[in-house]
Amino acid sequence: MIKKSVCFIIMSLFLGCASPGVHPPSSQVPDSGPPAFMKDYITPPKERKLIAIAGFQNKSTYSADKLWDTSAQMLTSHILDMGYFRVTEWDKIKQLFDWRDLSSMNVVNSPEKRNKMRKILLCEYFLTGAITAFDVSQRSSMSAIYKFKLFETTIRVDLSLQDAVTGEYLSAGTGEWTETQEFAEGKLGTWEPKVADKALDYAIRKALLNLTEKYDKFFREQG
Repeated sequence: MIKKSVCFIIMSLFLGCASPGVHPPSSQVPDSGPPAFMKDYITPPKERKLIAIAGFQNKSTYSADKLWDTSAQMLTSHILDMGYFRVTEWDKIKQLFDWRDLSSMNVVNSPEKRNKMRKILLCEYFLTGAITAFDVSQRSSMSAIYKFKLFETTIRVDLSLQDAVTGEYLSAGTGEWTETQEFAEGKLGTWEPKVADKALDYAIRKALLNLTEKYDKFFREQG
């Protein structure tokens, strides 16, 4: 009876000391809300330029139907929210131009197509985007004490701003964001596309903010 009590005490001490060091968080990482840069704004000039999204291309290895369209819609929303530029309605652009051109860089790479879009939309600048990275990684670990699984979704977006008449590049911006899903203590879960939507949305916002800051700094220095 004494031997059993001693063994029980030793095991209790061992598990009590080991548990805090090996247990990961017990549930999926909670949503902490949008990052701080999502609320950043740049004071717009008195005369805001009219821009049109001339294409959004998926250059990543991840294939998804109409990812270019989703990205352009997100970009339009952020342009409107930031208020630095005026922007042509994306749905209008889709009605007037071929989706094959809008899901690539065909418009800005062709002087003829560029001039046609400029004359129809009466825009001053063209804005194009590309998803240059879309990576989903998984890590997992399992032992007699716990089970742990982690998904990381990383997306990188590049944006370019061009003069609609000359085709001259005026500014560019890059944004990258990683969203994490974490499951522990035997909780079941798989990768969710909505996590990628959030990572894409944040990456686009970062890229647009980066592009606008560069543009604003250059033209204010020019006087």
